[in-house]
Amino acid sequence: MPAEKNFEHKITDFLESHGIYALGTPKQKMTMKPVGYYCKRWGGGKYIKAGLPDYQIVIHGICIEVEVKAPRGRVSELQQQKLDQINHAGCYGLVLYPKDFEKFKKFIYEVVTICPKNIPDLVIPL
Repeated sequence: MPAEKNFEHKITDFLESHGIYALGTPKQKMTMKPVGYYCKRWGGGKYIKAGLPDYQIVIHGICIEVEVKAPRGRVSELQQQKLDQINHAGCYGLVLYPKDFEKFKKFIYEVVTICPKNIPDLVIPL
């Protein structure tokens, strides 16, 4: 488990360096303009639904759900079912291994920089 925990620190450091902060981070602790947030889920217990990915990341309204695995980690059948459902709903659900971190960083960078230009202005009808 330490390998996965170290990898999670790399992920959160990267996210925060691009203006994606932990949900609830005070404004005075943000070093750059926020473009999104992330929420780290803690597995187990009665408050978290089994099989949900480790991270929910929202950037410019785009939802990315990430299951983090150590190099030899495996996705359970339940986790895969949840990721498939997330993808089917039009969000992004993925499994992230350390070997794929550079691809993940490129994907996040593209969401941060390209997506705001391609999303039409929406008005919430409330």
